[in-house]
Amino acid sequence: MRYVRFTIYCLLVLLSSCEKEIDIDYRTIEPRYVAEVELRPGMAKARLTTTRAIENSRVEDTYVTNATVTVSMVPDGKSYQLKYTGRGFYEAKVAGIEGQEYLADIEIDGQHYTSTSTMLSAPAINSFTLVWQDIVGERMLFGDLRLQDNPTEHNYYFMHLYRNGIGYRWAVMRDTSNPGDELQQLFSCTTETEIRKNDSDELRDGDRLRLEVRSIDKLAYDYLYSLQTMDNSGSNPIQNFTGGMLGYFSAYQSQTCETVFHIDSIR
Repeated sequence: MRYVRFTIYCLLVLLSSCEKEIDIDYRTIEPRYVAEVELRPGMAKARLTTTRAIENSRVEDTYVTNATVTVSMVPDGKSYQLKYTGRGFYEAKVAGIEGQEYLADIEIDGQHYTSTSTMLSAPAINSFTLVWQDIVGERMLFGDLRLQDNPTEHNYYFMHLYRNGIGYRWAVMRDTSNPGDELQQLFSCTTETEIRKNDSDELRDGDRLRLEVRSIDKLAYDYLYSLQTMDNSGSNPIQNFTGGMLGYFSAYQSQTCETVFHIDSIR
């Protein structure tokens, strides 16, 4: 036993004393524009930034302040110009009509970048609860969302779970073959063991959870799904804007629900 302990000790010393400089070979490339454009009933909002060089830590250097951003009804409908409000944001009041297709046009230095999106019907949340499930001998906490499918549409959803106002989990889901059914989405949160440690990075008793569910169209879903799976696929998200601009445009309606996490009240 003494020999084993000594061997391990020597190995640890050897590993901790080895130092090697690693050169990271990266190329400096031209910044690319990034757009996040959202249209909900009553409001259109865009945030325009550029990608940032790895050696530059100044977020404010990425804000795009000289763009002309418009949202138009398709075909040949009314056009709304968004006003710059600071920190890369542009906003305008827009009615937002269910079933209407919209065109987002971003002009920067004479170059136009465009994307389209259709506003579908509002999602219907049946319930959202926190539940325990036994996974390989460990109790796992899940957020259990139930949605009521709209039988008259192909349904695509973006779901974002916030913890104390900060993004915590997100997912996308589609249902194109089971009209009128109830849909389920599980958000894996954490284990009971981790919660009992009272670590600030895990859910803590009294945390407020807010879930927003958006009904989105297929183009927005395709982009967000590719973003969700990019770590496994090893590829970048698909293009949603013309002209090489990164990001996406989504017209949507949404519904939210809230709950407070109390560990002893979860079944």
